Amino acid sequence: MTNTLYKQLESYKIIKVIQDKLENMFGGQTTFARQSIITSVMNTQQKPGAPIKHHMITLMGYFTEAADNEANLNNNTQVEMVFKSLPEDLSSFRAEYDL
Repeated sequence: MTNTLYKQLESYKIIKVIQDKLENMFGGQTTFARQSIITSVMNTQQKPGAPIKHHMITLMGYFTEAADNEANLNNNTQVEMVFKSLPEDLSSFRAEYDL
């Protein structure tokens, strides 16, 4: 191996080490953000008497943030999360949806 190629290879190894260290440092933050937003969605409940529009806007914001943090929430999962966040008096809506 020539001296020039050896130096290039060494610089690539150093870059890889730096990249791995950065991923270790900041990769945990992405995982935490993803878990945090999913927890927020799961704990969100529509307040009695509150307009459904505001509740849905809140959920849509959470779903967008989850997608930005690379959380894989497919459409069926999102629909289930929406239904679980609705009060019991809207259970007939869910029954009609399931038909």
